[in-house]
Amino acid sequence: MIEGVSGIGCFVCTSFDGNNKACEDPFHSSFELIKKEREDMSKVANYRHPCWAHRKGRTGLFPADHCIKIIGIKADNASETVVIRTCALDSGTLTADTEIVRISHCGSFKYDGQQYKGCVQSCDTDGCNSTPSSNSPFLSLIILIFALIFISQ
Repeated sequence: MIEGVSGIGCFVCTSFDGNNKACEDPFHSSFELIKKEREDMSKVANYRHPCWAHRKGRTGLFPADHCIKIIGIKADNASETVVIRTCALDSGTLTADTEIVRISHCGSFKYDGQQYKGCVQSCDTDGCNSTPSSNSPFLSLIILIFALIFISQ
């Protein structure tokens, strides 16, 4: 870690069709217990602090300022699911439609050529992508596609 660099801590994991139970909901982590005990956060499974993310128009990784959780069910087969927990960085553009971290939303999206129905949820406190939160209205499929492009890089 670079001295003097600070960023948000997020859970980072993926699960396709339930292949990583530790990443699925309900999400069970010892994050709150360890946080209360003020122990070493590196002991928490799938937790990265600081979490590093890409920034639009820049090369390299930067300390993230938001956590992201994407959860979806395949449109033509509800038994096929995806859960992605990661971090992201507000790149400073003027509009929310190009910044995945500024608004949570639900709707349809494509991932790896497959159509899914689900939600993208963002938050800005350490470890906040650990638990399910309420669904927000679907605002823009473009935002979700943008997020998936950044996650796949």
